[in-house]
Amino acid sequence: MTLKRFLKILTIACFAVLLYMPMHKAWAGETVSSSVTITAVVPEKYMIALDIEGQGAVEVNGVSYDKSTKIQGRGAENYKVTAAKGYKIASVMYGKGDKFRPVALNEKQEYKAPAVSENGNKLKVVFEKPKMIEAVKAEVVKPHYLIMSGVFAALVGLIILL
Repeated sequence: MTLKRFLKILTIACFAVLLYMPMHKAWAGETVSSSVTITAVVPEKYMIALDIEGQGAVEVNGVSYDKSTKIQGRGAENYKVTAAKGYKIASVMYGKGDKFRPVALNEKQEYKAPAVSENGNKLKVVFEKPKMIEAVKAEVVKPHYLIMSGVFAALVGLIILL
């Protein structure tokens, strides 16, 4: 056997042993065990005041409120505001102390409050009847449809006469 061939066989044998060693349990010197403790912090519930003026309701977690009250929540609640028939939402404010500010509702008339870590936050919703002029405007047929149909009828009449 030549020296080159002997070295090739020796190299292949060494690689075979190296491949086998990490997979065999007998090579482990000691067993290492570790444990991990995971702690989940669940926020406490805090008192949130609902101040409702006028005719309407505020829904929180599937419960509808139509009068001022205090509820328990984590603050990161979803408030759905619904005006009663004949009323509109005049304003919605949320916060505490100097951070009590107007908030915007989304297209579903909902407000997602930020998480809180203390009592004393308040959601104030004011419902009001629309002014008489606004109510009349809402019920009147839009005049541009009437004008357009009149212009169209006049044009058809002129075409027939000519």
